[in-house]
Amino acid sequence: MKLSPKVIMLVLGVLVVSMSLLSIPLYWYSRVALEDELGDQLKRINRIMASTLDKELVSMLAAEPGLTSVRQRLETSLSILAVPGIEGLTLYKQDGTILAQDKRIKQNFARLSPALPNLLSLKNNEDPVVSEIYKLDQNRYVKASAIPIQTNQGSHVILVVWVGANYMAVINQMAGSLLWIMLASFLIAIAMTLVFSRSLIKPVRALSGYARAIQTNINSEPVELHRRDEFGDLNQSLIDMHRDIQRQEESARQLLAGIAHEIKNPLGGMEIYSGLLSEELAQLPPNEKFQEYKSYLEKITEELQHLKRIVQEYLDYARPLKSVIETLSIRDIYTDIVQLLQPELTTLHQTIQMEGDAEIQADRSKLHRVFLNLIQNGLEASGEKGQISIQIQDTPETLEIDFVDEGTGIPESERERIFEPYFSTRDRGFGLGLSIVQSIVGELGGTIVVHRSDAEGTVFRMSLPRKD
Repeated sequence: MKLSPKVIMLVLGVLVVSMSLLSIPLYWYSRVALEDELGDQLKRINRIMASTLDKELVSMLAAEPGLTSVRQRLETSLSILAVPGIEGLTLYKQDGTILAQDKRIKQNFARLSPALPNLLSLKNNEDPVVSEIYKLDQNRYVKASAIPIQTNQGSHVILVVWVGANYMAVINQMAGSLLWIMLASFLIAIAMTLVFSRSLIKPVRALSGYARAIQTNINSEPVELHRRDEFGDLNQSLIDMHRDIQRQEESARQLLAGIAHEIKNPLGGMEIYSGLLSEELAQLPPNEKFQEYKSYLEKITEELQHLKRIVQEYLDYARPLKSVIETLSIRDIYTDIVQLLQPELTTLHQTIQMEGDAEIQADRSKLHRVFLNLIQNGLEASGEKGQISIQIQDTPETLEIDFVDEGTGIPESERERIFEPYFSTRDRGFGLGLSIVQSIVGELGGTIVVHRSDAEGTVFRMSLPRKD
């Protein structure tokens, strides 16, 4: 997973956990505290009402529930006790029979019947009990308290007081507010995280691109972030490392150029003397040793030519020529190379074809070197009757040139190293061809990569920027 999603998930995770730890306990603590306070008030009210009722009338009605006059007197007493906030006052027998109730505030409490068994199960001399909070309609909540009242016959009746729990509307509003606060915080956190992650990820991407540019072209321009934080320190360290690598590369090139130059001079003398020896040998009369000596001399000449090519490769790598930039046609470069390689193509029955054309600002000899090296590598990989295809895709932003061969592909373990100096997969390879190609392409501000390599062949893709 990339760094940006990780930062977003981390910040949002911390936010959700923090809001949950803060809002959920706040909601439940507020609700429980208010509910406990209401329950205590209910118990006090219930005790006062139980002590206020006429015990004689309660005992008479409990013994004879059909006494209408007694019921009316008790209901009058209940109506006097029904102060504002009380939703219902009812006297019950323990079997659930209603003895009396306040008719002025009589409500339909049928939906509250599940609470009655617990409320009516009280024994004599027990403390009042309270019920849970019940919802009557959209905005009305009630809570009940029950207390036993001793009768003269030794039995008892239950006085149930229902009061409104109006605070529940506020609690529910608070819950909705907390939900909206969490949602708003979540959206703000997303916006802040995107801003934060962008400021964090942008320099990371810039430094990553800079590192890739160094890997692709050692002479790439340094990237300056102009920051004073840790990213700025990392940027400066990367720039210093880049300069050290460039200095070491330049020192290595100078050393290599000096060695190659010292070797090239005696090689030239050896080539001259081998030529003179060949001329002298041609004037001698043929004998049984003539052909043997001649083969020895030809072998010496062949090895001298091989050494000259190696030295020239090292010199080209160590001391690249200055570029003479001009407008070139890709097809002109292609035509020159086909003519140069025609004898080899005819012998091995190989073909080269190109699709498309484009113009480019570059040095002719260097671009010729790039095409020649890539085509020769492809022909060698493709073998007899092989084919090289050059495909050009020209857009306003980039020029992409694919070199496609029909070889067996490059092993995965070697793909990362093929552009390294002195690395070669051939027995007599110099290991500098692709490194020089990469260097020349880098001078043009482009890149060259192994775009694809499998059993069907390899595709080298060269991408060059279009400059205004």
